[in-house]
Amino acid sequence: MNPGTASRIKIMADCFNKMISKFLSPLSHLEKGVIDALYFLRHDDVFVFTEGYLHPREGLMGKAMLYPSPDGEVDIFGRSFKSSYKRVVNGDLELIPHPEQLEVQFQITPSLDRNLPRPVYEEYHVQFPLDRFRGVFEHRRSLRKAMEIYPSVSKTVEDLSKEFEMPLERLGCTGSTCYGKFEEPGDDIDLVFYGTLEENRRVVARIQEITRDPGNRVVEFGKLWPIRFFWNKTMICSFFNYRLESEIPLRRCRMIPLAAVSGRGVVADDTHSIYMPSILRVSELILNGEKTTDRDLIIYDGSLRGEYYQGDRLEFRAKLVRIEDGRKNYQALLVTLSDDIRKAG
Repeated sequence: MNPGTASRIKIMADCFNKMISKFLSPLSHLEKGVIDALYFLRHDDVFVFTEGYLHPREGLMGKAMLYPSPDGEVDIFGRSFKSSYKRVVNGDLELIPHPEQLEVQFQITPSLDRNLPRPVYEEYHVQFPLDRFRGVFEHRRSLRKAMEIYPSVSKTVEDLSKEFEMPLERLGCTGSTCYGKFEEPGDDIDLVFYGTLEENRRVVARIQEITRDPGNRVVEFGKLWPIRFFWNKTMICSFFNYRLESEIPLRRCRMIPLAAVSGRGVVADDTHSIYMPSILRVSELILNGEKTTDRDLIIYDGSLRGEYYQGDRLEFRAKLVRIEDGRKNYQALLVTLSDDIRKAG
């Protein structure tokens, strides 16, 4: 390697580490443990994303979303990264299917044991030990830093705090903004709302009012995203986290697979539709052609946050599972892939 190349690599590394260090928090900041929609940075500079609230002790279930690669299409502070979840095909941006994303996980991290049993709800995620990580991009700390550095982030978030009557201390960010990457103008903000069930429900109701205007709706990857919206030309991708641990329905439990089923039913309760996992109470339920009692339908696919609401008629392929949480045991239905569920005509 010639001296000029070595010098450029050092400058890029210095820029990356300097910016990342402003946003990265030590793992000790995880006061409530591993939760939904967090980005972690591994020691090899791989960015890993979590979904949901069910994670192993001293570890997490997630996906390596961005990994260093010389031919990567994503620039992060002078370094090239490749995405495991989206790509450009014939000039169009598309999501990579979950089974293909899973294969990429084993390519990125050859030391992962492909045969290690994964919980039934984590069909398309892998397990990482916490000691592999440099730190975490904690939602609220990252948003405060982004607001200090980027005036348009500050202006947009302050506006939305007032619009949704949500104090700034209950707002955070995920996505590229959480590690400090934001291009002004035009970049989107992945905004995390920390509220009670009722507080977050009010936010969703206001989003639904905003998106009555077709110009405020977000259509991306060929679909309408119900809880995404445009605010003064900035795309807001909404994430909802539980402010009260007592309101988290699946925090510490076992999920045991019983049988594969197909079914249909009507959403009777959508209280947890906007969270990950989405949990819907389904009535008028028919499984494998037989009428049965109401059950919870658990959707462990983050692309379906906020997709279904009370009154929607659904058709699905699912796993019948038993939930054991130490207080009660009950049967539920589990879907882990968006292709396995749809609104019925």
